Amino acid sequence: MFTLWVYLYLIYLLGVFMITLYDFWRGLEKDERIQFCETTKISYGYMESHLIHGRKKPSMETIQKMVDASDKKLTHKSIFEFFLRNTSAT
Repeated sequence: MFTLWVYLYLIYLLGVFMITLYDFWRGLEKDERIQFCETTKISYGYMESHLIHGRKKPSMETIQKMVDASDKKLTHKSIFEFFLRNTSAT
């Protein structure tokens, strides 16, 4: 039973502490950002100017590339919530 509670608590923590696209991007070194952009086929300028600030919304294909390139640090849910939050704020 203890293991179940620990497992449920960890799931809760993962949901509460999902990293945003902005925080993920800012946590990368410059060379890691460049590699991320090359892997996802997103230009550095577009990522820096539009995506991390939520000004433009990526396609589903691009979202998948971002999740994959982040080594699963980003999740589909965290990216969707990031862009939905930015949409409702405007």
